Amino acid sequence: MAMISDHPVEAATGVEPQRAASVVAIRRVGDWHHGPVSDDRSRWHGSNDRAEDEQGTELERLQPFLELAREISREVARLAADDSADVESLAETIDLIPRRERQRLTLGVFDRLPSEVQWSILERTFGDEEIREYLRTERASRLTALRRSDERRAVVGATRAAHRLDTREVPENEDLTLGLFREADARAAITRGHLSDVCARRLVLRSTGEAGVFRVIEDVFNPRGGYFVTAEYDEDTWHGERLPAHASVRVGSISDVPAGSSFEPMLYPGGRADFQMEGKIGRGRLHIGFIMVGDVDVFAS
Repeated sequence: MAMISDHPVEAATGVEPQRAASVVAIRRVGDWHHGPVSDDRSRWHGSNDRAEDEQGTELERLQPFLELAREISREVARLAADDSADVESLAETIDLIPRRERQRLTLGVFDRLPSEVQWSILERTFGDEEIREYLRTERASRLTALRRSDERRAVVGATRAAHRLDTREVPENEDLTLGLFREADARAAITRGHLSDVCARRLVLRSTGEAGVFRVIEDVFNPRGGYFVTAEYDEDTWHGERLPAHASVRVGSISDVPAGSSFEPMLYPGGRADFQMEGKIGRGRLHIGFIMVGDVDVFAS
């Protein structure tokens, strides 16, 4: 036999009084967020500076919670517009929002505070299992970022030492950016790197994981707008050798030997950039002024 609550809110809605009270409170937050704000400030005339300072301090303390209030308000408005939504749906939505917000706050605390303070607060606030759940993904993400950083650092160090880049050593999913210049401009551009305005062509390639093979991400003519266009290399010339988006390509240097031409996956600052695509090798018209591995400008001063 079903029990009938003697609490008027629970009897009318089927929702526990505490959750129903949350619904009412959140509706008030939504009303506050969207409601009109009076321009009548006359009642504040004559208030002392200390009261205004205290009010400002209070607003600063509440600032981190304003986005939560806005999010709750948006959810309330969405459910209010849904004819099929009931009080239970609204209560369930409210139950979910604090969990998402707790996760954001946890990661925020983890990022900003000294380690001993982080764990002291987290242990008092959440249980061990909840902390592990929130931080497991963050830990995996940071480990991946550290591994990528170590791999990038190793490639950059080896490239600087050898004064050339072996493209087979670029880690999988890492971006390789090449700044290509007229031969007369390339040597002067090396120390300035990607900040040089006279770059004629910029290539962004992403390593596929297959040694020396890249996916074309970007091929741009005169990327910084400072290149002085000449008949030697103009936009029509660039169109003629532009690499198709997402094409697989090898980039390196062509060497002429008595037996013919050979392609090696090596790039030299100031040297010409050549390409191999679909088994065919092609000589480039431009020379390398800068090489970036990820966000590191390898040879720039």
